[in-house]
Amino acid sequence: MGAGAERKLIKVVQQALSRGPLSQEALLAALRQAGVRADSSEVYIACATHGLADLQGDNWVPRGWAAPVTETPPAPSSRRPPEPPAARRAAVEVRQLASSIGIPMDEPSPPIGPVPASWPPIAEQAARALHEELRAVTDRRTLQDVPVSSGFVVAETTSRKLMRFEAEGDLGVSEGAQATLVVDGVPIDVEVVSVFGNVVTLSVPPAATVPAEAVLRCDLSWLLSAQSKRLRELVNGGPGFNAEAAAALLTAGRGAAPQELPAVAVEHLNHGQRYAVELALTPGVTWLWGPPGTGKTTTIGTLVAELCVRGLRVLLTAPTNAAVDVAVKAVLKQIPELAGGGLVRLGQPSDASLIGRPDGHVLIDEIAAKRGEALAELRVREGQRVRSLREQLKPLERRHASLTDEEQGQRLTLERGLADASARIRELDESLHYVRRQVCREAEVVAATSHQVVLRTLRELTFDVVILDEASMTTTALAMLVAGAGSGHTIVAGDFRQLPPVVVADTPSAREWLLNSPFEKAAVDVAVSRGMAPGRLAALTEQYRMRRDINHVVSEAFYPESPLVTARQVSTRSRNSRADWAGGELVLLDTSRIGARTARKQGMSSRYNLMHAQLVAGLLADSGGDVSSLGVISPFAAQARLLESLLPASDLEDWAASTVHRFQGGERDIVVYDTVDSGTGVRPLHRWFTEGESGGDGARLLNVAASRARDHLVVVAALDQLHRSRTTQDAVRQFFAKLLERGQVVPWETALDYSPATRRVTGPVTEPLRDDLAGAGTVEMWLPRAPLVGLRALIPSLKLLAEQDVANEPVTIWVEPDPDGYLSAEAMEATRGGVNIRPCVPILESSVVIDDVVWTSTGSLLGPDPGVVLRTRHTAFADAVRRAQRRRPGIAPGSGQLGDDCGRCSRTLVRFEVGRRGLPTVGYGCMQCDSTKSRQSRDVSERH
Repeated sequence: MGAGAERKLIKVVQQALSRGPLSQEALLAALRQAGVRADSSEVYIACATHGLADLQGDNWVPRGWAAPVTETPPAPSSRRPPEPPAARRAAVEVRQLASSIGIPMDEPSPPIGPVPASWPPIAEQAARALHEELRAVTDRRTLQDVPVSSGFVVAETTSRKLMRFEAEGDLGVSEGAQATLVVDGVPIDVEVVSVFGNVVTLSVPPAATVPAEAVLRCDLSWLLSAQSKRLRELVNGGPGFNAEAAAALLTAGRGAAPQELPAVAVEHLNHGQRYAVELALTPGVTWLWGPPGTGKTTTIGTLVAELCVRGLRVLLTAPTNAAVDVAVKAVLKQIPELAGGGLVRLGQPSDASLIGRPDGHVLIDEIAAKRGEALAELRVREGQRVRSLREQLKPLERRHASLTDEEQGQRLTLERGLADASARIRELDESLHYVRRQVCREAEVVAATSHQVVLRTLRELTFDVVILDEASMTTTALAMLVAGAGSGHTIVAGDFRQLPPVVVADTPSAREWLLNSPFEKAAVDVAVSRGMAPGRLAALTEQYRMRRDINHVVSEAFYPESPLVTARQVSTRSRNSRADWAGGELVLLDTSRIGARTARKQGMSSRYNLMHAQLVAGLLADSGGDVSSLGVISPFAAQARLLESLLPASDLEDWAASTVHRFQGGERDIVVYDTVDSGTGVRPLHRWFTEGESGGDGARLLNVAASRARDHLVVVAALDQLHRSRTTQDAVRQFFAKLLERGQVVPWETALDYSPATRRVTGPVTEPLRDDLAGAGTVEMWLPRAPLVGLRALIPSLKLLAEQDVANEPVTIWVEPDPDGYLSAEAMEATRGGVNIRPCVPILESSVVIDDVVWTSTGSLLGPDPGVVLRTRHTAFADAVRRAQRRRPGIAPGSGQLGDDCGRCSRTLVRFEVGRRGLPTVGYGCMQCDSTKSRQSRDVSERH
């Protein structure tokens, strides 16, 4: 039973027993009437554990209740006094066991750190921003159910199991978030370890089975709620929190460098890295600016080693599990002897190599299991005992109304055993929590995601030095909470020219405290842009990732104030990946002349471009043997799903497809970056391409995308729309200008030369379409407004297909009516012939999906001028396209269903996908009747 359900059970039991004793049946009836589902064993456990009532015979008697006093007092009872409650008895036993192995379960409260006068309003404003973000997230969707499938076990720890699933929808959830995996109606509490494309890794209990299918229910708000609550608690400071260190992040950009720095003798660092370590060893706030490939992680690993040598305790944080894992491995490379308890990694790693390390454990669960082995073993035994008792109770529960006196006694014994075991489990879980806290106290380095600092294990623990890695992706509000766990010796590491935190709310407070990372809030970025870098800023400039031409484009566009220099060893590095279509270091596949259409996923949200994906399919279909390391990325999640479906079915570890946001921190030999936006279909261009000033979202996104490439960068873009039509001289324009100057521009047709996966169709399309329809199972068409001259020839094939599956609706033809709501003559003829024609406004796609074949065109595919036509046969891609285009059924029907008719004129209702001010919204209506009604209302108002 979950905590919320248990609280409700306790409340209802207290109310039911407030007037005196009740029989078991009466109490269960009261629970059912209140909507609480509980059996007698759960009631017994709750009453015994929380001291609510005692079971006397078949009646529940509330604790402390006494019968009315009679004139003749009852004779003294000869019975023994009742035993202590199960909870009290279990607490004594567990505390004695914990004490015997040196685990204190009564911690002294740490002192309250210094609180400057500026802190209370700062905390209030940041908490308000978090509340506004929480409200915006809640308005959008607080709980979200996403089907998942194809689960398998990645790795196991002593207390958790890592499972990986394929999600069938947008997750939109942060790493570290709590979620529920619903398997056959049974909820399992899980934690989201990582999300990469539509592949999600979950931390689940060790006894959980691997389901073929399940539903992941994501809570998108709890981390925000925890941060907001914690900040409000700390408005006037609090135990173990240094408000002075937290507030220092806001003004530290103006600090001066110390006159003398400690000398660090390490040969593996370059001059800039060595200076960064020396500066960060001095107290105060140090800003470590690490552009892509400059060795920021190596620098941090060395810094932690030097801090440990000096006897300082370090808290090492980052916003994602992947980033924490990278930092942990960098530290272990410098000081391998920290494994086994000196370095502790909280949470679930996304890197399975950190699990069960033969050279020494680093995961807190593994270290805690060894440290509190006696407690852990007892916890396992009690869990097994609970399961056994429940199994024995089941047959008695099913026929509780017809039990003999002997069976009633047996049930009571089992229920008491359950109460006792459950109480002991509660105490053991609490004791294991203290074991984890003790492990963290004894560690020299504690590594965790940033949000872990506000949760229970690290709450009120203090450190000598705090390091915030990837701080450009961390909100200022959360960064202050992390910094407050230290003494004021804080290192803020990251790159403010890469992606900022993801924020939903668009309020002044949210922009100031959440969209801004500590770099922006302290104005470090502004100072750098003005040529007045802060004294305590260490900027790394020698990069080891990108080949010279890639580095030149990235540096000139995004780092003009601090140019990046390519290390000598990069030019002599061997090329492990080779592809004919990636002959040069910089390749631009220009789609300007094709006129590819940009659409919205399910007509409402993230953008995608089918033709761009089909061209990428041509590149990827036959290159697996030569390309060992490949990243295919896009700024839009919907396009990333399509690109991911194009990856080979074989398990190529270093092939990946994802959004740019998810790929930050990653790198590959070859990177294919699909920009998606083309200026045709969804308009205007996304702000990522129109707002390209240095430090803006567009420049940051393009910087991250390009700088993931080690040897080859291939950009798929409509150059005329994204570059040649630009009127501003900004960072995005500079990038494309340098790309044209140094790179190789190839026409879009070149992508079709490498594989038959995608081919161009010339001439009439009806005959090859009819061939694909023969023997097909399903078809879905999206046809923009045009005389659909090619539809008539397909009607017999479409009718035959529909008649083969009368239980479902295998044919859906979406067509765009004219402005008055009339369908084309061919669409009306198809409707009369029994073909499922659905009107929709607007239709941005021009495509057909027939089983595993995808057709696209730049004009209306069945119109008089379809334009460029592409055909791709690819099963996974076709399925991904269906998911992207399919309109979900709701109040009004969607794909695969017949449309509703207007109640006045009997026309099929039109689906509208453009709302007020051009924002994507969905509604159904009749264009003829609704417009007539509108005109009549306007005429009446004018007459009056």
